[in-house]
Amino acid sequence: GARPWYNYRYRQEELEPWAPKIKEAAEKVEKVYGYFNNHYHGYAVENCLQVLEMLGALTPEQKEAKANVENYFKTTAKATETKLETFVEPAEMKFETLLHYFMDAERIKRAQQIKDDEVTIQQETAEEIRAMVKEYHIVIDLENRVILHDCADWSKMLPNKKLCKHLGKLLLILDKEKATTILRQIYANKEAWNFKPYTQ
Repeated sequence: GARPWYNYRYRQEELEPWAPKIKEAAEKVEKVYGYFNNHYHGYAVENCLQVLEMLGALTPEQKEAKANVENYFKTTAKATETKLETFVEPAEMKFETLLHYFMDAERIKRAQQIKDDEVTIQQETAEEIRAMVKEYHIVIDLENRVILHDCADWSKMLPNKKLCKHLGKLLLILDKEKATTILRQIYANKEAWNFKPYTQ
């Protein structure tokens, strides 16, 4: 049961890209069959119904079943969700997977909406990156494992060591290999890293 295909609960944003692909395939064939491998927790039932809803194919009976499943997960003891990255070594994790680990979909979207010319990289060495994103400061100290930043949302990110849209934008604009290496280092040694407010 430790393998991800037996014990993985897909998030809504992970399922959404499949809906247009399924619709495209459905136009070329008479029938479309969906296979969801359901073991242990019943996550496949929920994911299957979510996909049907995205396709606009949910029947009234299935809508009721979906509500029952969602209510079940809400009212039972909170299950520990096993995320896909749990099964992958940091060195094998791709940039997009790492970014989704440190940022939710909405913050990634807002990061992508920041214009490239609103980012100024003031210093970039093997040990440290200093940048401005809009009027906000960012320091990534790789040698001492410290990240400094000063936006309001950053203060909310500190306890769980997650990233705000400004950090996300900086990583998106950096060389992808370097940005991936930075995220891998933080992910592999999260407890050793310090996320702190930037003060002049």
